[in-house]
Amino acid sequence: MKGLIIAILITFGVSSCIAPPLTTGTTNQGTSSSEMEARRLTTQMKNSLALNASQEEKVLVINVVNLSLMKKLRESNQTDQIFKTQAKYKSEMKEVLNSDQYSKFLSEFGNI
Repeated sequence: MKGLIIAILITFGVSSCIAPPLTTGTTNQGTSSSEMEARRLTTQMKNSLALNASQEEKVLVINVVNLSLMKKLRESNQTDQIFKTQAKYKSEMKEVLNSDQYSKFLSEFGNI
């Protein structure tokens, strides 16, 4: 749990170092759409992976952070960081899910 919190804080720190997009009118829409997408994805994961309430909460936080960060990386054309971010996402999910859930996660959601 402590490691997950540290990982999330590091991810927030990294995302705050990334330059914001040049357009200012779409920033709020982008955040809310990332959050909405994370909620949708988490609901799919809850149903598919049989997440309990505690896991669902943690997965939602991980998904919100990851999708927001991935969007910022793509918008700022920092595609070299995407692979590293995806690997970090999978490692965070591995900490939350049991081995059966993680295997299923990789097969159904591994391309995220």
